[in-house]
Amino acid sequence: MISFFDKPFVKELNNNWKFEYVVALLYVLFGFIGWYFSYTYSGICIVFTTIILLMVFNDFKYLLAAGLCIIFSYNGGYESTEFPVEIVSYAGCLIALIILYTIFNFKKESLKKPKSYIGIMILTMSCMLPIFWNNVITEEYKLMYFIYFSWLLYIVLYFIVGINIGKNSLRFLIFTFSFLSVLISLECVITMLKMHKENPTWNMLAFAYSLGWGICNEAAILICFFLPFAFYELIKSDDSIMSLAAVIKIMISIMGLFLTNSRGGQLFGILEIVILLVLTAIKSKKRWTNLVFLGLLMALGVLFIHLKFDLTRIIEILKNVNISEKLDDNGRFDLYQRAFNLWNKNWVNRIFGSGIVSEIEVRMSYGKLGTIFTVYHSTFFETLVFGGAIGILALMFHFYEKYKQLYKKDILFVFVMLTSYISVDIYGMFDNTYGMYYYMVPLVMIMAALDTDKSVELFINQPMDNEWFKYIY
Repeated sequence: MISFFDKPFVKELNNNWKFEYVVALLYVLFGFIGWYFSYTYSGICIVFTTIILLMVFNDFKYLLAAGLCIIFSYNGGYESTEFPVEIVSYAGCLIALIILYTIFNFKKESLKKPKSYIGIMILTMSCMLPIFWNNVITEEYKLMYFIYFSWLLYIVLYFIVGINIGKNSLRFLIFTFSFLSVLISLECVITMLKMHKENPTWNMLAFAYSLGWGICNEAAILICFFLPFAFYELIKSDDSIMSLAAVIKIMISIMGLFLTNSRGGQLFGILEIVILLVLTAIKSKKRWTNLVFLGLLMALGVLFIHLKFDLTRIIEILKNVNISEKLDDNGRFDLYQRAFNLWNKNWVNRIFGSGIVSEIEVRMSYGKLGTIFTVYHSTFFETLVFGGAIGILALMFHFYEKYKQLYKKDILFVFVMLTSYISVDIYGMFDNTYGMYYYMVPLVMIMAALDTDKSVELFINQPMDNEWFKYIY
């Protein structure tokens, strides 16, 4: 830390939950501006805000929010033959800040903090190895070779976060995740309203759409992952204003989740919401206040939807779409069969896999026709293809490490995390989750935070003890 800012009041401010909450909100506001108005201006604001926060507080946690908002505010889409210059430019700036931070703050004892990495490390090696026998990628699509190193990004990110992260970073990450649920949900709501305005006769609840950084199914996965953290804020809050803020986050997230048009997201989202509502009723510090806020805002939301769009008609559309029109597997069983056939092709594929780019096809992606590699819409079958039997064993060990992190944590936090983890892991058995950057980046961040930060309190400022200074200052 620059000595000029090395003052007790600066350290106290950095340790204040209200300040962290406002900073997380500010980052997500920048993210919304980037997605809706201008990614260029948003990226500049995020990078310069992060530089200022690092100079004043010398705390790595702010780089986490910056990286996540750079990702989820990107609205340009991806194409296998085009290099995404803009997002890579801002990501490059953050990487430079990470390198500088690590150089100036590195301590040998920090290497002992990361503990839950063996599964991800083996998955990384499994992902990279099949590049040596790839026979699918042509010269025209040589950028796809970089995809083989995607898991390398995740393990490196895990170690960087684990080495640099400090006390109260988990709390800041929880605030950031709950706000990201709102950001992604607003992106879904706005996209759907735009489509309705442009084509009023279309059945908006029956088709997929792109948000730029990903598609609506991917948004559903992330909302399911992030939404429990908003409930955790609600349950832990002993202040009416913070309870109301958490309820607003929850209501926006629920609306966004149903507008993702994802059957899996809607199904597991409903299960999550029911479980978390029961948990809220049982464990909330302000039980009746929270239940009244939830009931009131939910009733107002339903009334608004009914007056604006006719609730009866929407229910009928949802019933037709999810039961009558979409009672098929959307081609997933065919994908699973193709994945199994690739794995069973020869002994090399059975043991080591055929690689993350095993098939290339031309179809719609991110709202436009493009040439993409086949993704098998299942964590199990995707891992079977790219990593073979070794990849599946590594995935199982990773799950063991991930869930083991929750051992001996506060029981309320454990229930919330289990709700988030289990719903997405089961969802991932028939959709894209593991290996996709939009899920893996926040996942490895929170795993690294759980390895280091033992406190799961939100609205209490922890004492700045010697351990805190040892890791951060």
